[in-house]
Amino acid sequence: MKKINLLILIFFSLNFSYSQEIKSKIIVNSESINQTNSSVFKNLEITLSNFVNNSSWSNINYSEFEKVNLNILFSITSYSNNSYVANIEFQASRPVLNSSYSTPIFNYIEKNFQFDHVEFEPIIFKANQFESKISSLLAFYINLIIGLDHDSFELNSGNYFYSISKNILNYASQSNVSGWDSSHNGGKLNKFWLIEYLTSKDSNEFSNFFYNYHVNGLDLMHNDISSAKINIANSISSLKLLQRRNPNSILIKILFDAKSDEIKDIYSGGSFFDATNLVSDLNYLNPFFSNKWNSIR
Repeated sequence: MKKINLLILIFFSLNFSYSQEIKSKIIVNSESINQTNSSVFKNLEITLSNFVNNSSWSNINYSEFEKVNLNILFSITSYSNNSYVANIEFQASRPVLNSSYSTPIFNYIEKNFQFDHVEFEPIIFKANQFESKISSLLAFYINLIIGLDHDSFELNSGNYFYSISKNILNYASQSNVSGWDSSHNGGKLNKFWLIEYLTSKDSNEFSNFFYNYHVNGLDLMHNDISSAKINIANSISSLKLLQRRNPNSILIKILFDAKSDEIKDIYSGGSFFDATNLVSDLNYLNPFFSNKWNSIR
């Protein structure tokens, strides 16, 4: 289990060295556009990979087992004169204790993101100022993902990283960069509200769920399957308070976008208890996945 010394956290900085926190694979897909010079996209892929994997996002030493698995897919929809538009999909997972299984912790698509990049130029990020759209976006989501990873091991231990993401958003907003305001993408379902709720008291039930689901649920599976499944069901039920207070919360959305298949699979072999209340809770929290929930027995 990751243990964070709060005194050390004060001295964290984003200096560039070899990354200790994540194992990332980045793919740049340009199949949807007509472009004869495909090398520009391959070189972009290399530059992005160097930025993500050769940057140190904290000074915590991770064991190989603890590292976050992160896949980032850039689907290029437009390119002209060093200007790109892309849908950027982030898929992150963390390992489950005493198993070979990795559990998804974050699946999210940043749609229609516009950024400029000159081929072969390195991507630079500075923690105390806005440097570029692409470096800010990647740093924003990477810190958020590391925060989620920490919360899945130790309650509320991700707050430091969420605060970094919020600072990144604030610097981008102060620089009048489009796409970082509360009304982006129609409002509510965007990175502004995502980090706003993660850093507010509205995240208490979410944080408790994230800890209990993983530590008292998945990480317990190897030892006590029955108790683990009951604990996961109880953690899901605890989210009803959040749903009542904030219907259609982006926190609920990102949670089930990442976990819906896993939850269905967990109970596909039997729940060891009457699953009626669990199915009812899931349909209340996210009816969009009702076909999955109603298959639980």
